[in-house]
Amino acid sequence: MQGEVAGTCIDQWDNVWTANRAWEVGVTVNNVLQGNESGAIGGNDSNTSAKPSPPYVQFNSEGKTIGGFGNPALQPSGPEYGYPVYLPHGTHGCYVDYQGNLWVGGNGDGVVQKYNPAVAKPLGAAATYITQIGTHGLCDGPTPAAGTNTYTSCNENTSTNSSHTLLSEPPDISVDPLPDPVTGTSGSVYIADGYGNHRVVVFTTTDGITYTYNRQFGTDCGTPAPAGGCGPAAFGHSGGGHPHCVVLGNDGNVYACDRPNSRILVFTKTGTPVRQINIDSSAFPGATPANLAAILLGGNRACDMDLYPNVDHLAGTSPTSQKYIVNVDLVNNNAYLLDKASGEVLNALGRCGIAPCPGHNPGEFAYSHTTASDSRGSVYVAETITGRRIQKFVRVDDDDDRDRDRDHH
Repeated sequence: MQGEVAGTCIDQWDNVWTANRAWEVGVTVNNVLQGNESGAIGGNDSNTSAKPSPPYVQFNSEGKTIGGFGNPALQPSGPEYGYPVYLPHGTHGCYVDYQGNLWVGGNGDGVVQKYNPAVAKPLGAAATYITQIGTHGLCDGPTPAAGTNTYTSCNENTSTNSSHTLLSEPPDISVDPLPDPVTGTSGSVYIADGYGNHRVVVFTTTDGITYTYNRQFGTDCGTPAPAGGCGPAAFGHSGGGHPHCVVLGNDGNVYACDRPNSRILVFTKTGTPVRQINIDSSAFPGATPANLAAILLGGNRACDMDLYPNVDHLAGTSPTSQKYIVNVDLVNNNAYLLDKASGEVLNALGRCGIAPCPGHNPGEFAYSHTTASDSRGSVYVAETITGRRIQKFVRVDDDDDRDRDRDHH
């Protein structure tokens, strides 16, 4: 029982990893068992008779479980009662880098962690990370008073956006296999430091173990937002996920999801704004007036994205005609296929087409949250909150796809 599937990522063998939240259960308030992400445990959650899956689970492309690991221990007492002992609090997002390492983060914590699955899987709950960026339970914000819960420094109301050693609720990670434009070394980590802070922050390395702050880009749009809207480098002040994703394209750019503003911000690797892709009325020229009104009624339309097609797990050798974006719409329960150049929505994965598509049947979504695509052209969409699953969509080629298919293979 995975519970909320908070992240999904693909490795170099097209295996699928999920980051799950069912393990983080253990706080009791007024004699009611709580899940640290979802409040009181109900019929859709883990309970005393259900055994949670490991925090990180690996499936093959056919959906067979082939591995998993993660230390589910929680603090048994004290001000941090029920919070994780080892893993990131508020499991969120995952990424497999060009060396096969699994990176994970937490949107209620101040860390991202790097694991070697070949070592971690046999160890299971005893698995340890290779390295960690940030400090467990402490965020880039006001220092909590002695004897209090340190996690109180982790919230979107304390966006310091300044530390070179601390993060604040990072939901997503990408790793660059190419030489860094500043240091010339490979393996730079781009972190969406974005539930508490409002930045993409880059850490560089020479050995894959020690990571050093190098640069950051992105600012807090502030509240109220300026009359003309947030600028091309400013993320929404509140609403969760600012930025919510970070993706490296083979065009040399960095794509970051500004979830509160329903748009994708595009930067160079050194932080110069390139463009913004708005998931607004201009993106849906083919929608009926009724569907468009329904889509625009809900925000958070840029929750997560992946670039398509991807020949390998990180787009390092994907075709240069990587022309599409798969964009996940959290509130409208859908996933759209966008033309990367124009930002126009061409189609949708949901069975409802370009329209809100809530539900639990195949092709419907309940809190569609993250997405990833594999080398075969399959797209995966993970659902959180009440969704608690991952769906796989396979490509069906038509005449218009022939050029794309030649690029893909």
